[in-house]
Amino acid sequence: MMEDFFIEYPLIATILLTIIITIIIIIPAITISYISSCKQAVIFNRLNNANYTCSDFFWAKDQINNQTQTIKLK
Repeated sequence: MMEDFFIEYPLIATILLTIIITIIIIIPAITISYISSCKQAVIFNRLNNANYTCSDFFWAKDQINNQTQTIKLK
């Protein structure tokens, strides 16, 4: 049955396989990136007495990091 589908509709089959493979790669990549952002937010908040969320770091970590002093003298 599935073999007939690939023979009769090769373009649709190719598009569907491309979408499925893309989803299999993109969803885990986004999940790992979001988890990493959470860990960065926790560390940043602890070091800088701030209150950023995982979402803040996921979308704007470069802007957040650019607004802070790189070298702190203690």
